[in-house]
Amino acid sequence: MEILRQHADPRIRRFVRSFAERHATLGEGVITAPLPARPDQFIEFYLQDRYRVSHDDAPPEFAPEFVVVGPQSYRSTRLFLSGSLQVFTIRFQPGGFNALFGVPMTELVDEGVAAADVLGPIASGLREAVLRARSFPERAEAAQRWIMARAEQASPVDRVARLAALIERSHGRLRIDALARFAGLSDRQFTRRFETQVGLQPKLFQRTIRFNAVLTAKANAPGSAWGPLVHEAGYADQSHFIRDCHALAGGPPKAFFAEWVKGR
Repeated sequence: MEILRQHADPRIRRFVRSFAERHATLGEGVITAPLPARPDQFIEFYLQDRYRVSHDDAPPEFAPEFVVVGPQSYRSTRLFLSGSLQVFTIRFQPGGFNALFGVPMTELVDEGVAAADVLGPIASGLREAVLRARSFPERAEAAQRWIMARAEQASPVDRVARLAALIERSHGRLRIDALARFAGLSDRQFTRRFETQVGLQPKLFQRTIRFNAVLTAKANAPGSAWGPLVHEAGYADQSHFIRDCHALAGGPPKAFFAEWVKGR
């Protein structure tokens, strides 16, 4: 799969991290790929054939053409890929979607919802701007212009969301109770605001960051042993990673990775 990427303009980077576009020609064959728990929140446009998606082993259904995808708290989703794929993605910062649109992220956990059902009438403007563009750079620019206009009406990014971004940059190594004190909040207040803005509870957010860091490192260096990658990601030992793999990916590392890497 060919992947094009572009960082967001600094003027909207408090909301949006990056833009990407995936291209693949798979023909009639079908590739299936599981999704692990992950902290990401994004919008996708299917410009050619759409993914089919199965939740909790239900029969797969076509994803909406223009979809908002929330963070995933456990392995419940499997993708079925076939045909000609061209997928444009807007990837948000932790808390960025909530600040930009005012939607509680708890409503989107483990969900992929038609964008019009989440954003209402304003979704049509973004859709038209992206679909009028004729190349990835033009699509990224069109999306950025629309988001810049929207940002003028958006709420400031909350300090809790900024701390979520700090957790991500630290690769999940910061103490949650220390962050709550830094924010001037009780642990309960911090968790409640974190969930509203980010979707996941802080400790689960940390776990998904660490777990996905190991998967990404393994994908980038398939010949590497699991042990060094696990320790580099901040796990105390390999047994902790294996337990997380069962909890967040539904099985042992080797079997899950063999399936997961096919869908990258």
